[in-house]
Amino acid sequence: MHVKTLILGAGLTGLSTAYHLEKQGQTDYLLVEKENAPGGLCKSQVLNGCTFDFSGHLLHLHTPEGKKLVKSLLGQNLRRVKRRAWIYTGSSRVPFPFQANLFALPEKARKRCLNGLLACARQTNPAPKNFKEWCLQSFGAGIYQIFMRPYNTKLWGRNPEEMTCDWCGPFVPLPSVEEALKSAVRPPKKDYGYNAYFYYPARGGCGALAEALARPITHLSLNTPVTRIDLIHKTAQCGNIAVSFDYVVNTLPLPEFLRLTGEAEFSALANKLVHTQVRVYNFAVKRAVKPFSWIYFPDKEDPFYRIGLQSGFSPDNAPQGISTFYVELPGNYPCTQQSEKRIWKALVQKGIIEESDDVLFSFWQSLPYAYAVYDKHRASAVSQALKALAGCGCLCAGRYGKWEYSFMEKSLLEGLDLAKKLV
Repeated sequence: MHVKTLILGAGLTGLSTAYHLEKQGQTDYLLVEKENAPGGLCKSQVLNGCTFDFSGHLLHLHTPEGKKLVKSLLGQNLRRVKRRAWIYTGSSRVPFPFQANLFALPEKARKRCLNGLLACARQTNPAPKNFKEWCLQSFGAGIYQIFMRPYNTKLWGRNPEEMTCDWCGPFVPLPSVEEALKSAVRPPKKDYGYNAYFYYPARGGCGALAEALARPITHLSLNTPVTRIDLIHKTAQCGNIAVSFDYVVNTLPLPEFLRLTGEAEFSALANKLVHTQVRVYNFAVKRAVKPFSWIYFPDKEDPFYRIGLQSGFSPDNAPQGISTFYVELPGNYPCTQQSEKRIWKALVQKGIIEESDDVLFSFWQSLPYAYAVYDKHRASAVSQALKALAGCGCLCAGRYGKWEYSFMEKSLLEGLDLAKKLV
């Protein structure tokens, strides 16, 4: 078959592209997805009356276009939620972000952070070469050593000096040195970070968003993996279908897509792109836990780096009197009974759950692609790949198609922009 536009991957970006092509009366496209349902990682599943996402999937809407689009898709099925997030380190519970809530630290740790802030305020530094230097210049040695280094080492699976800082942008709150110093005396009056408030479907979990996007799409082929792409002859093997196209939109993980071309130069670029995997342990307890959004765990003795209260995002996520959690761990963490006991022990020690809690059920999820790693090879390899692909009529988009650290609103709007360009 031949189509004007072949869209690879029915995650949010691919769905948004097809959705907006349909809205503009353009139906000469095919959206292919290897799974049996659309949504990518933006899917939800219901177990024993409880709704679980694939780890935390929250909508951070900061543009009029993004808000308008999401509200048009979900209508009244949308909640605005205030962030309730903390960092648990040692015996301290520090409000998020750590660097703007130093008042919550013990005196000794607080002094370390203050000394580091004062030292970095007196220095004039060249542009940071890596994430470690960026942290030291922005926050000083105390905040870096107590929180930034251990937490990010857990999250990214490598030392901060092995990463660049070009991902930090909106994702790492950056109070001024003066604001950070004042936070050692009293809590800040303003909220920091792009996620101080977030949006979430009232019913259906984050998967409700993907379902709303997919509803009007007429040319969606599920259970259709892409096994080969020929950019010179503009053909692709999609499941049992040979497809020719004028344009291709790729939202698959960039290294995966590059290898599908069979081109040596693209495979070489793919080999330079690194990512993390995430293992998620989900469980439900028969107790109404005091609401919170998520908690960060930088300490080495805690096997997880973040946990979230799934039932806290919407009352519809769990029956009354039941609380549901997701626990994020490195991708190589074993899914064994012993591992679960270690997780439980740490959660009890931190006071997240109680030893007397009645566990109703639990299950594991694996996310083979979680975060694109911003190491010294990423920027050059991605730039070369995207430029060469664009020259072949291939547009890459989305968190994984562009191999970047991103959020859901951007994926939705990239789909809108792509549809306009294609029309």
